[in-house]
Amino acid sequence: MAAKAQLLIIDDDQTARTAMQDLFAWHGYAVSVAGSGAEALDFLKTNQPDIALVDMMLPDTWGTELIRDLKKIYPGLLCIIITGDPSLDTVIDALYQGAEAFFQKPLDMREVLPRLETILEKKHLREEIERLNVLPGIIIESINEAIAIINVTDYSIVSVNKVFLRETGLSRDEVIGRTCFAVTHHRSSPCQGLLDKCPLQEAIATGSHASAEHVHTNAAGLKSYVEVTVSPIREQHGGVKQIIHVSRDITRKKELEISLEQERLLLAQANKQIEQAYNDLKQTQSQIVQQEKMASIGQLAAGVAHEINNPMGFISSNLTSLANYLEKLTRFITFQDQAIARLHDEKTAAELQSERKKLKVDYLIGDIPALIKESLDGAERVRIIVQNLKNFSRVDHNEMSLTNINECIETTLNIVWNELKYKATVSKQYGDLPQIKASAQQLNQVFMNILVNAAQSMTTQGSITIRTWRDKGQVHVSIADTGCGIAPQHLTRIFEPFYTTKEVGKGTGLGMSIAYDIIKKHHGAITVDSEVGRGTTFTVSLPVAEE
Repeated sequence: MAAKAQLLIIDDDQTARTAMQDLFAWHGYAVSVAGSGAEALDFLKTNQPDIALVDMMLPDTWGTELIRDLKKIYPGLLCIIITGDPSLDTVIDALYQGAEAFFQKPLDMREVLPRLETILEKKHLREEIERLNVLPGIIIESINEAIAIINVTDYSIVSVNKVFLRETGLSRDEVIGRTCFAVTHHRSSPCQGLLDKCPLQEAIATGSHASAEHVHTNAAGLKSYVEVTVSPIREQHGGVKQIIHVSRDITRKKELEISLEQERLLLAQANKQIEQAYNDLKQTQSQIVQQEKMASIGQLAAGVAHEINNPMGFISSNLTSLANYLEKLTRFITFQDQAIARLHDEKTAAELQSERKKLKVDYLIGDIPALIKESLDGAERVRIIVQNLKNFSRVDHNEMSLTNINECIETTLNIVWNELKYKATVSKQYGDLPQIKASAQQLNQVFMNILVNAAQSMTTQGSITIRTWRDKGQVHVSIADTGCGIAPQHLTRIFEPFYTTKEVGKGTGLGMSIAYDIIKKHHGAITVDSEVGRGTTFTVSLPVAEE
């Protein structure tokens, strides 16, 4: 059996020493023995065993003191205390002097052997790391990725491989000693905030591996996507001394990702086509609903434009008058300035007063504030109209939220006012309502459909009465008109999709169907009462938010 490692057993008990020697030798270890601390020190002058098993009590020294002396001769020696009575103080002292572990007598080889293997493995790993640190150039040159070793103190590059030089387009002399951010990013400061993060700074801060995607620029100015992975190189005391910086060109990978995404989209499109037969009716209905909504908004937009033109007309007129007034005031002030230069001249004073009356300066000064107020009122009207249109038609506020029904009705009235004002007078009887959880934009569409239908049902000037109230955990809205009414045979079908009593080309029959669906989604109810020749009343009921 090949020897696993060199062991030195230091124990003054001949029997115990011989037993351990035979036991470890049987398990494949090359074993030497010493009966005292002096014998062990002499042995170490000409030999370098891997592990020393040190008895705690020796005839010429304590085991913990011997470990300290052994380490002075051979720092790489792994020392393990063996004792029959391991007190806490003994263990702490042994570890403080450099012991790797302690074993209690009698030795239990089922426990001792795995621990020895682990200790030896750690030793071999440390030796391998030291060897790699001594020969970093050989290591990095053997890897087919761009590698650089960077100091953590100033980000200067101390070593690179040929792949790094090829990708940067620089010579070794142009790279060594320069900072990594100057070489790869052509920057004069560290890459804080560059794209996602700087993996070097993360590795220095955490002492562990880090990675990120960066854009590197070579000497010719060509940019490429790279995946950067960094790992810390530690000193013996554990601190991070240098960073291994590995960058891999992933430009081709990015192109493949785009290609794969396109393939995924094609597959999704094919899957969508398979389901098309099932979704045809649903999609067609959605398209018609959208067309109905756009048609309504288009009709309303013309009315809004008309409403905007009126206030803007007198705003422009007032501002023009104000400009003329100011021109006359300027002329008067100029004349007055000239007259002041001739003070104590009665003739001049008379001329000044005459000119003031001629230009109606006093009237102008009194009229300008009124003009400005009128202009501001007009501008406010424009703002309110535009704001109401925005609130009404915005789809980004389509989610459920606490909503005031009275405000929804007011917003809708402002939007459809151009449709109503020539057909009916509107009476509003608002109650004190709590908020409800609803989509204000969808409720606006319900009220708009009812109000527009009410206006279109009137052949002569009529009236629309809007009333809101709360009752038994619900808020109620009734909209009553004095239009032509709905015949009983049509009343039961008023909420059916595509059903309309209007002439061909003047309605899709989806307005009240959409309103019905919206109210149902809000867990509410919508009812209609009508009498031909006398009018129609729609009533919407919705649950209060807290109930």
